[in-house]
Amino acid sequence: MTMPGLLAFHAHPDDEVISTGGVLATYAERGEQTVVITATDGAEGEIHNYDDPDAIRPRLAEVRAEEVKASMEILGNVKQEFLGYRDSGMMGEDSNLHPNAFWQANLEDAVAKLIHRIRAHRPEVMIIYDPFGGYGHPDHINVHRVGLAAWYASTDLADYPLLDGEEPWQPPKLYWTAWPRSRVRAFSQIRLERGDITTEEHERMQSAGIPDEQITCFVDVSKMVDRKIAALRAHRSQIPEDWFMLTIPEDYRTSVVGREGFVRVFSLVDAPAVEDDLFSGLRESADQA
Repeated sequence: MTMPGLLAFHAHPDDEVISTGGVLATYAERGEQTVVITATDGAEGEIHNYDDPDAIRPRLAEVRAEEVKASMEILGNVKQEFLGYRDSGMMGEDSNLHPNAFWQANLEDAVAKLIHRIRAHRPEVMIIYDPFGGYGHPDHINVHRVGLAAWYASTDLADYPLLDGEEPWQPPKLYWTAWPRSRVRAFSQIRLERGDITTEEHERMQSAGIPDEQITCFVDVSKMVDRKIAALRAHRSQIPEDWFMLTIPEDYRTSVVGREGFVRVFSLVDAPAVEDDLFSGLRESADQA
């Protein structure tokens, strides 16, 4: 008998598709319990694909909640919950100072909220961001801080006592999402050939992303590429139609976005150093138990 599967902790509505959409769809279709916890409501940022963005800004959190729901339906049988914080916006903006912003959250309170969700869903695999949050957004950085602390403290009953019906639970495996350097280079070559970027920009992008040799797990999600693209489009207010991931020539879609990369941070089970499945070492361990 296996335990329920995967919990991906993300910063905003749409982030779940950008870095893990293929994995979410793949494992959901495989029958794993697949859960997304979204830290913030997405109430900040630009508004795309609306003739009058100002008209929907007062209810932007509601709009983005509807969009993430639609995204989950496209990806498959994926559950989604909000952690309950406001979008902090970009670093240095006034929105960073909002009392409900995730960037202003009390660390212990945020960790406790996530721990209770970990105990409720009991995932075997947990996904968060790297220390820089991928690109330095304060909410992404805080997903790393809160996610890592919650993984460590999930069995700490002194500081995080059990609620009624809870049992201690620590996910056996923890990963960071990773944007592979090979993908950045492929994107940049396509954009250079189309004239979207200059030669200088193309050269700078050659050293961006995580070196492929540092990525411990590449998951083949090629069968889910169309579903991932459709789920991205569900985030209508956030992702413009000319965004680079939506404008990859169809012939290149599978080769460029047909796999997703992760860096394994901790594993409480024996697993290969290089994996092609986030559940490596878990199913074998369960079968032997």
